[in-house]
Amino acid sequence: MKTVFALLLFISIASFAGAVALISYRQKTIRALAGYNTIEMRKKIREVFVYLRTYIIKINQNLVKNNRYENIVKLLKKINQEDKITPEYFLFLEQLTVIVLGLLTFVICGDWLISMGVAIFAFFLPKLVLREKIRNKQNTILIEMPDAFDIIGANIEGGLSVNQAMSRYCSRIKGVFSAELTIVIRKTQLGKSFSAALFELNEKLSIKELSGFVNAFIQADKSGGNIREIIKNQAIEIRQKRFQYLKKKAHEAPVKLLIPLMLFIFPVIFIVLFTPIVIKLMQGF
Repeated sequence: MKTVFALLLFISIASFAGAVALISYRQKTIRALAGYNTIEMRKKIREVFVYLRTYIIKINQNLVKNNRYENIVKLLKKINQEDKITPEYFLFLEQLTVIVLGLLTFVICGDWLISMGVAIFAFFLPKLVLREKIRNKQNTILIEMPDAFDIIGANIEGGLSVNQAMSRYCSRIKGVFSAELTIVIRKTQLGKSFSAALFELNEKLSIKELSGFVNAFIQADKSGGNIREIIKNQAIEIRQKRFQYLKKKAHEAPVKLLIPLMLFIFPVIFIVLFTPIVIKLMQGF
């Protein structure tokens, strides 16, 4: 019954949309033949959507003054999106996701309880996507860091300063880590110390391996240590940790495979093996 209701609702909405489109096209054709200028329906819809979005974002400014959206701003900084996505706009994306997924679920299944559950989950979906993007960025940086340190160390060994070595690396190698180092170099060009710029990068990315490098670099900068050796040792250490992490994942894979084996493969094997025996026993009795 629910499926029939959902199907009828979908047909009704599609028919209504088709009728509105035909009427709009007819009116547009009549006005064009009469010589009148008209605004396309898409532009009207876009204008209405932009107006509603601006109005909702303006209301959201009073709803984002809490710890949750302060943390979201910190997460946005990790992917350098704090200037493009404001807290009130992020709340608008959450609201839009709730409405779209909630209505879509109701059209498909026709159950208000399921739709409400999906809507509640949809509210947290943008934040989950944001965290996933941060995780992917951190993994990419971990992959790029050892080679980056090797190249920067080689440039320092060739007679360049640390700043010049990083600038040369960023100009020749394009990647996520080089983009972050470019931001560090720009901050130093604006007058900030290199140690302070690195410390801010460490605070933003929150990567343990990068924290070790930053702390070692700041300590060497204060005590006059060999920066070339520090960068080289950090590259070796990051590679070792990366190898240990991958080795750990490889050892965990057989354990994780037990769950799909027990849920999907073993029952099928039991059915194939024991179904003929059960049928013969039933026929015998």
